[in-house]
Amino acid sequence: MIIKLFLLVSVLVGVQSCAEKEFDPNSAEKSFQIAKEPYDDESYDRAVTRLGEFKSRFPYSQYAIEAELLIANSHFELEQYAEAAAAYEQFVKLHPKHPKIDFAMYRVGECYWKEAPDAIDKEQEYTQKAIDEWDKLVSKIPESSHAQKAKKLIAEGKRRIAESFNFIAKFYCKQEVYHACAYRYLQLAEMYPQFKDLQKGAYLEASKALEKVAEAKDEDPKSDKNLYFKRYSAAEIRKRAADARQKAGNN
Repeated sequence: MIIKLFLLVSVLVGVQSCAEKEFDPNSAEKSFQIAKEPYDDESYDRAVTRLGEFKSRFPYSQYAIEAELLIANSHFELEQYAEAAAAYEQFVKLHPKHPKIDFAMYRVGECYWKEAPDAIDKEQEYTQKAIDEWDKLVSKIPESSHAQKAKKLIAEGKRRIAESFNFIAKFYCKQEVYHACAYRYLQLAEMYPQFKDLQKGAYLEASKALEKVAEAKDEDPKSDKNLYFKRYSAAEIRKRAADARQKAGNN
């Protein structure tokens, strides 16, 4: 029974392959409709191939631009986000006045967002890339519905990065790497002031860590253990600690 089923599937695949329609060399429009049939059928692997073939045969057709976007969409649906991002970026670069430019710009950010981890103990490089791409969209086409969606995700992404900074700073403090702890907390407080619940604690913890850095500086002024504050004197570091403490009290 299993062998019969396998043979049946093989035959059906072969029939489908043989039935693949040929492009009309005299009509880009008809050929495009043929090329996009796999896309309409949600057969995205075949869509990438057929639409690519169409582009090669009709590179100057108005439908070639549409084929580019459908190829990018196909990669996205296949969860091939690196390929999709590259395809959308190329589309944005080549067709800046296309009616669907806002969609393509949104999708570039969405590709990076899909690759970004939710967990705050993970590297947030792709979250930042998504934010950077969506910032471009919001800046250039603020009235777009895609820009409105992007704004919400930008806020969510910034909160995720801020919480990641908080997690990393706590880790460094626990390991008694006080210069890195202070640096991360100050980054959090100064880069994400909109998160008041995190900012106050960040300034307070930064002030404590800076005091430890100043103590280490007193013991060994040339120590590399205070990498982020190496060029500051102990007095200057204590001044920064006092400033951070004051800012914590004002939040």
